[in-house]
Amino acid sequence: MAITLFILSCKKGDDGAYNYENEANVFDGNAYAYLKSQTGQYDSLLKVCDRVTWVKDTLTNSKAITFFSLTNRNFSIALNALNNLRISQNKKALGISTLDVDQLGILLDRYIVRKKITTDSLHFADGAFLTSTHFNYGMNAQELNSNASGYVFGGPKGVVYSDIKNSQYTKEWKSATTQAVNIATNNAIIHVLSASHEFGFGEFLIRLNK
Repeated sequence: MAITLFILSCKKGDDGAYNYENEANVFDGNAYAYLKSQTGQYDSLLKVCDRVTWVKDTLTNSKAITFFSLTNRNFSIALNALNNLRISQNKKALGISTLDVDQLGILLDRYIVRKKITTDSLHFADGAFLTSTHFNYGMNAQELNSNASGYVFGGPKGVVYSDIKNSQYTKEWKSATTQAVNIATNNAIIHVLSASHEFGFGEFLIRLNK
């Protein structure tokens, strides 16, 4: 009996290693309500939404959008870099409540694009060129596949999300990857960016150090 249980437990472990199935999360509510429901993960983003009111309105009322969501870590990386620079310049440290609202909106717009875009719609070799909802800014999203044991592209899916910087040359793009994808709300698809991404795609210091 012990041997049988051992064999069954090994089989279960092997199955979980390579039969990856990406089950999309579904939330019964709008994108803003989803962020509010995730206690402690999106506090900084929600503070920005309260200041940049059109962002909150877009996440609440738009019918079909895709949001590349930012966690607290994405904001803290950017703020730490900004304030380290300001300290070296003998300037006062800034927080979300004191950052320039217009510049925050310009940067945050790049994370909210038109239409519902899941990973299944990003199979193209060059990815998909997307347009932001507020300022019609150009972005790019490309599916990222990982490998599972014994299966090429059998692991979790992800997205490489890029600010194309108004350039056709990919070497000039600034990119981020995701840590979670295909979260479906009533009005949006949400992809959560990885913890290593710095909010602003390299423009945070330039735009907010005033």
